[in-house]
Amino acid sequence: MIINLIQDLATPHNNVLIRHLIAQPNVKINLWYARDQDLARYEWAANITHEHQQAHIYGSRLNWSFIKYCLTHPDEIFVIVGWMNNNTRLIHLLFFLFRRPYNHWTDLPSSVIRDVGMQKKIRRWIAYKVLQYSNSKVFGVGSIAINYLRERGFVESKLINLPIFVDSNEDLPAFHSQREGLLEKYKIQDGDFLLTGGSRINREKGYDILIKAVGLLDVSIRQYIKVIIIGNGDAVPRLESLIDKLNLRKTIILEKWLAIEDFKTLIANSDVFIHPARMDSFGGTILGMALGVPVIGSFGAGAAVERIEHGRNGFLYDAEDVHSLANYITLLYQSPDLRKRMGEEALKTAREWPPERGAKIMIDHII
Repeated sequence: MIINLIQDLATPHNNVLIRHLIAQPNVKINLWYARDQDLARYEWAANITHEHQQAHIYGSRLNWSFIKYCLTHPDEIFVIVGWMNNNTRLIHLLFFLFRRPYNHWTDLPSSVIRDVGMQKKIRRWIAYKVLQYSNSKVFGVGSIAINYLRERGFVESKLINLPIFVDSNEDLPAFHSQREGLLEKYKIQDGDFLLTGGSRINREKGYDILIKAVGLLDVSIRQYIKVIIIGNGDAVPRLESLIDKLNLRKTIILEKWLAIEDFKTLIANSDVFIHPARMDSFGGTILGMALGVPVIGSFGAGAAVERIEHGRNGFLYDAEDVHSLANYITLLYQSPDLRKRMGEEALKTAREWPPERGAKIMIDHII
């Protein structure tokens, strides 16, 4: 079986799945990317594009050799991640016209999450109609994406829930051994209560809500709270202004993208991971859980909704409810035993979702 996995850009979470797909018996993976790196979007120090094997770079402009390969290898399997560039859009259209079987993997589209222009909404509508009537399987990243496709009229037999996967067998003692250096780097006192979160920084990710919730904490608690938000995006200037307005400069740190292992080290040494999204198809809840940390996540965060059992391995709250978020932070600050128990339960949940499970879902359902 030869699987051509066609993406715009390599990502750490997809690389986790790719590693386990490569390990499958009788499976060969061809990796195709439009770009080798995108430092403007992700400032990772290492190039992860060729992490597991040499990948093909087909470019963002129309690449007729690449299009020809896709059309002249009907015995191979094609999995296209999104509609990111002109090449993948054209492949979708040609596969539709020639009734070629293929697979599409998507999260919730930006036209749902953001207020985008009419032209983009029309293009997205056409793309979904092509996908809906193609000879294709559609893998959705989590139940939020699946429900969206279902509401658009996609038949049930076409839809498969294939969420994002992260490593679920991390070496936690190795991460914890780096705690002293981490505290020194961020000037955190040993008794401080550390909250972390991270993703692209835009309005949908809800970090302004987290900042406001921290501002509501009683001063006797807030003096011991440290918050580190990792990522970059167009909302950073607004978050900076809000931090200054609420006089939280000593409490909250905005840090640009970290290498994935450094991000894991930070989370593993945190007391709580926060996933405050107004809307996120899936997201970082799974990473917090895999590192044995309790998660407070919103009902707008897909991974939080799917993986958190409220009160057992984390807490859920309505995305705009700043007071509930502040109350759950306070509760976990005041309850070390609850924190420890929730972290243990979070890790148990994560281990029910190893990346091997994702590889099996894809292998079992691709056409």
